[in-house]
Amino acid sequence: MRESGIVRAMKPAEKATRIGEQLDALYPAPPIPLDHTDPFTLLIAVMLSAQTTDKKVNQVTPALFEAGPTPKAMAALSAERILELIKEVGLAPTKAKNVKRTAELLVERHAGVVPRTLDELEALPGVGHKTAQVVLAQAFEIPAFPVDTHIHRLAERWGLSSGKNVDTTEKDLKAFFPEDTWIRRHLQIIYFGREHCPARGHDPKVCPICSWAAPKDATSSDTTKAAPKPAKAKKAGANESAESAAPKKNTKKSAERAEPKKATKKSAESAAPKKTAKKASKATTAKSAGRKSS
Repeated sequence: MRESGIVRAMKPAEKATRIGEQLDALYPAPPIPLDHTDPFTLLIAVMLSAQTTDKKVNQVTPALFEAGPTPKAMAALSAERILELIKEVGLAPTKAKNVKRTAELLVERHAGVVPRTLDELEALPGVGHKTAQVVLAQAFEIPAFPVDTHIHRLAERWGLSSGKNVDTTEKDLKAFFPEDTWIRRHLQIIYFGREHCPARGHDPKVCPICSWAAPKDATSSDTTKAAPKPAKAKKAGANESAESAAPKKNTKKSAERAEPKKATKKSAESAAPKKTAKKASKATTAKSAGRKSS
């Protein structure tokens, strides 16, 4: 932006407004990427999505939800049966146990109904802060701003957060975007990250948002980190092998070890008796020789 003939840096709040406008134009009604039919199936799908793609989760959940469509039905399944149905997702053994126990607790504590508060959701096994917020936002339309890896990465790239941790990112984004936009912004940024702003091989100069929103130093360094040039990598490798092949210089400690050790007072004293004994032996031999000659 220009002010009095000079370029003025855009404030984060102004930047967030413009980013919101672009996201609304690109994704006016972003769909929920995880297939589900109610709050319970959404909760389970989100639990399974950790370190797993949404596509893979959507491939395994139809059979899982057919076997356990409700908390009561899911709780009746053994952990082994659940594992068999979700074995293709990451961390499947742990997730199978968490799914079963969560279903049991929903029946025991909440009459088979998914709770609508953050504390109650986070008390369930395998349900972290992000998962709980996704359920609140997408199942109950309660304003929340869940932060996943895409959102965390883009918020830092756009200069809307320091990227220190997800809690800081969540706090910053909630401050910059109006509360009534949080639910759709969460989904919009996820889709934008997947389609336009990947973690690796990203060129900020051609990105619809990074090209103008990212700080200049971030714009120049991001590409280098994402796609290092082969020549530089090769040169670094050659230097590393050359250094490992070169004979190592003696350190002060190794040099001291290489030098002959000086005799200490104790060693000199221990050596002294041997010298005296040798002298006494020579004297005895000489005395014996004198007696024979006489």
